[in-house]
Amino acid sequence: MDSEDEKQEAAGASGEGSRFLQEERAHRLAKLDAMRERGVDPYPVRFDRDHTTAEIRERFGELGPGTDSGERVRVAGRIVALRRHGGLDFLDLRDETGKIQLIATRDELGDNVLDALNALDLGDWIGVGGVVVTSRRGELSIRVESFELLSKSLRPLPDMRKGLTDPEARYRRRYLDLIVDDDSREVFAKRSTVIAATRKVLLDRGFREVETPVLLSQAGGAAARPFITHHNALDIDMFLRIALELPLKRLIVGGMDRVFEVSRVFRNEGLDTRHNPEFTMLEAYQAFGDYHDMMDLTEAIIEASCVAANGNTTIDVDGRELDMKPPYRRASMAALIEEHAGVKMHPSMPIAEAREIADRFGVEWLDV
Repeated sequence: MDSEDEKQEAAGASGEGSRFLQEERAHRLAKLDAMRERGVDPYPVRFDRDHTTAEIRERFGELGPGTDSGERVRVAGRIVALRRHGGLDFLDLRDETGKIQLIATRDELGDNVLDALNALDLGDWIGVGGVVVTSRRGELSIRVESFELLSKSLRPLPDMRKGLTDPEARYRRRYLDLIVDDDSREVFAKRSTVIAATRKVLLDRGFREVETPVLLSQAGGAAARPFITHHNALDIDMFLRIALELPLKRLIVGGMDRVFEVSRVFRNEGLDTRHNPEFTMLEAYQAFGDYHDMMDLTEAIIEASCVAANGNTTIDVDGRELDMKPPYRRASMAALIEEHAGVKMHPSMPIAEAREIADRFGVEWLDV
């Protein structure tokens, strides 16, 4: 039987992709109605699992080929692959921690249960009870003894082998990108890890995390165009913050020696794949310190973030391996310009002279 990916690919190649999606959705809606007529709840509230796929791999990863562990587990996740071979079916189940193979046999489940399993579609969420085994090829699997549908998917998934190839679709429908792209899920997981590591560094150094207002009577702290909204009760226009700076500095004035905030800011300007009108910003302020203290803090945050995300301080940037272990070289901007361009520049130099140097090296400047 052709996989759903293959049917979608064929439909797209023949210019019938839209019609295929409509027909597939109608087919799944019919399945949904049939389930409800049989008294099956396609969206139950609860399933008690006792393992994630990562926990199973950690616990049983050393099993040899063709091994039956005798250990029963309960897992839950989304079906991302189906391979049907009569009375022997294979499914790939993915949860947030990874993927594992399910093996379903007619002898184990009986005709009725296997037929119900065969009626599932890619994208459906199921809960499974079964025994941890390895296939003859050594792939860690679960031999299914029971299953239940947890959430019926009414729309087909994108091609699981290719993912979302359209960048616009990836950013506008991030949930689909997360379903089909392992790298995207890893980025989300590492982002969370990095933010947690950053918080720990700051808290360990005596900083207090605070929350400052998002709505302000006047946007400040940076040079950017704000979003404007209206406060009905006060009948005044207000601005979504473009930076965290000013309220945090007021807290320093109020006597809080070390404060930080990790939160969203908003800038009503251009956008592309590297710039968003709303994004997360970190700002930290420390009384009785100077920029050397901020350099030390920055080094500590970068080191802790690398270790938390990768297990060490080595990272790959466009094929180049970099070690982010402090200390880093410290140099002024003026010194770096002189080192790399052979010209001297400083903040108090005449603006016309600075522009002439910029023109000589093809550097654009703004007429302000």
